[in-house]
Amino acid sequence: MRLLLSLLVLLLATEASAQAAPPSGAPTDRVKVVVEGGKLVLFQLAVPDAINRGGVPDTRGVTEALTGTIARDLKIAAYFNLIDRAAFLTDPVKEGLEPNFRSWFNVGAQGLVKVVYEISGTELTVDMRLFTIDRAERVKLPAPFDQPVRLPLESGKLRLHAHAFANEVVKYYTGEEGFFLTRIVAVKRTGKGQKDLVMLAPDGSEETQLTQNGSINMLPSFRGGRIIFTSYKNGNPDLFVLERGTTRALSSQSGLNTGGQLGPDGTTVACTLSKDGSPDIYLLSVADGKVVSRLTTSDGIDTSPAWSPDGTQLAFVSDRHGSPQIWVMNRDGSNQRRLTFQGEYNQTPEWSPRGDKLLFTARDERLVFDIFTVELATGTVVRLTQNQGNNEEPDWAPNGRYVTFTSTRTGEAKLYISTEDGRIQNQVSLGKGEYLTPTWGR
Repeated sequence: MRLLLSLLVLLLATEASAQAAPPSGAPTDRVKVVVEGGKLVLFQLAVPDAINRGGVPDTRGVTEALTGTIARDLKIAAYFNLIDRAAFLTDPVKEGLEPNFRSWFNVGAQGLVKVVYEISGTELTVDMRLFTIDRAERVKLPAPFDQPVRLPLESGKLRLHAHAFANEVVKYYTGEEGFFLTRIVAVKRTGKGQKDLVMLAPDGSEETQLTQNGSINMLPSFRGGRIIFTSYKNGNPDLFVLERGTTRALSSQSGLNTGGQLGPDGTTVACTLSKDGSPDIYLLSVADGKVVSRLTTSDGIDTSPAWSPDGTQLAFVSDRHGSPQIWVMNRDGSNQRRLTFQGEYNQTPEWSPRGDKLLFTARDERLVFDIFTVELATGTVVRLTQNQGNNEEPDWAPNGRYVTFTSTRTGEAKLYISTEDGRIQNQVSLGKGEYLTPTWGR
């Protein structure tokens, strides 16, 4: 889709030029995810609703902001099976903070999350705890989860605290950092002829619109705290940088200015420009947008650059041999080599933060798009999605263990998060409307 978008952008840019008018550390009992005959065996976790201990009723959605967030996060983490609350043998409210371990053991729970809070004016005190049922003890989590804390009675602050707790639960059982304090940026249709950038938490909450210029904003990349994106706000598909709420122009060359991605050094942007004819890959200075170097000079279309995590290489898409395929080159443009040989339409590469593989989208013989990975060392290709509508525009989580992408499996395109092998996939976008080209901040 990104290559198609680039072609569409080029067409629109040409028309605009012709018409001179703009278009509108873990313990030994960490969870083990076991595969038995192709079936995942997940850790059994109970997450009852948070308990309101005070006399002030919950009219601000506190329970949902706390345990609702934790439950969604842990479901998306895909290491846990959350036990149906209808199966609980004890009343969590009457039980309070100290669990009846035998009762939870009898429903098959291996872990238990307990949350209690008390509202006082514009603040609340909240206590979040994790218990291991097999050991019948409370897990010693680091601060601030080693004692009750006082928080403002604000939904965003409560969700942030819940995301941080979910991160600690994942880290305790797996030894790896959770990703729930990260953010995803995507494109959302906001009106006729309008597309805007939105930012949201990985569970789909806290959606915030980032652009409001009445135009088409597209192809964002979120790296190093900066969002590089293409916008038609000035009539031409130009590159912009959004950082700390401020947007500035980066590149407004004639023709295409698309696919910008900030390199790991934080100073250089790889992008596609068509100022010299056909679209090619260039490096720009993020400070002033000046061209540092031109990396490709083929007769075909070269687009969609993606940096390796060490900044020494770039993956990109080229149709120089007849069909769009994934290629790799050194950051100076040398040693350009083709990586994919299966399929006739491969695009949107994204390099794993672990450096061992690439994500990409491929179109099959039925003209349906699906998501794949390819190992750099062996060329082995693994399919992540199949028979679920169109699945496109994947990007990695910062830890390289999860993937976000768009899918039309329920109708219009929505955001999903999948494990890196595609076994467990969850829709995460909660809002109405179509979501496109997600990018995971890292």
